[in-house]
Amino acid sequence: MRTTLLAALTLLTSVAQAADPASDLRVVSANGAITETIYALGGEEALVAVDTTSVYPAEARRLPKVGYLRALPFEGVLSLQPDRLITTVEAQPKQTLERLAAAGVEVEQLPLARSPEATMARVTRVGELIGKQAEAAALVAEMADDFAALAKDVEARGWRPRVLLIMSAGNHGVVFGGADTGADAFIRSLGADNAVATVTGYKPASREAIISANPDAIIIAEATPGQFRIEDWPELAQLPAWINGHHYTGDSMFLLGYGPRLADALAEVNEILPSQPVSGHDD
Repeated sequence: MRTTLLAALTLLTSVAQAADPASDLRVVSANGAITETIYALGGEEALVAVDTTSVYPAEARRLPKVGYLRALPFEGVLSLQPDRLITTVEAQPKQTLERLAAAGVEVEQLPLARSPEATMARVTRVGELIGKQAEAAALVAEMADDFAALAKDVEARGWRPRVLLIMSAGNHGVVFGGADTGADAFIRSLGADNAVATVTGYKPASREAIISANPDAIIIAEATPGQFRIEDWPELAQLPAWINGHHYTGDSMFLLGYGPRLADALAEVNEILPSQPVSGHDD
C-alpha cells in the first residue's frame, strides 16, 4: 500500500510539473518595467539576469546584469543559458537578437506601453510568458479599478491643466518631454495638456523656454533621487505653479516606466494638479 501511495504521489508530481512548463523557465528581462512586472506577478524565481534599467524592486539589483537594453551583448546573454529573453521593441542591437534566436533563445520583444490600456495589456502578456496568467489577471483587475477611480477624479476636475514635465538625467542634462514621448503620454493620461506640445521628442531645457511655457503644474522625473536641484533653476522656482506648490518630483522609472505602479504614479501626480489655472492663461 505504501509503495502504491508513493508511486501515485510521484505520478501526481510529474503531472503537475508537466502542466507547469514555466516551473523551470530561465528568463532574462531586458526592461525595467518588465522586470518589475515579473516580480509583481511572483515570477522572480525564473529570472537569471536583468538589464541595467531594472532597478525596482531592490531585489532586482542583486541579479546578474546583461548591460543596457539598447546594447545587449550576445555572449553575455547566451552564457546564462536562458530559455527566453523578454524585452521591448527598443532592444538593440538587432544582430544580437537575431543570433540569440538562432541559438535557441526565445526572444520576445513587446510593444512600448504608453497608456493605461497598453500597460495592462503588457502585464497580461508577461503573465502568459512566465506562466502566471491568473496572477496577471488579478493584477490587471486591480489596476483597472485604480485607473477608473483616477478617471472620475479627472472628470470632476473639469478642465485640462497645462503640465510641464522635465527629465533630470545627470550627465545627460535636463530635458523637456515634448510630443510623441512617454512624458507626453503620461501628461495626457492625467487628462492634462503638455505645456511644450509644440516640441517633438526630448529636447534640452532652456531657461527662456521654461519661462515661456508658464505651466499650471510641473513634474520633475529624476533618473537618480536628489539629482534635480531647484536652486540651479531660479526661473522655474519663480513660476506661479512652483510658488503655489503645484509641482512633483519623483523617480523616472516610477513615473515613466509604464509598469504595474503606473496607476499609483498617476494618482500621486494628480494630487498636485490645480483645480483652476494658476499660470495666467485663459484656456
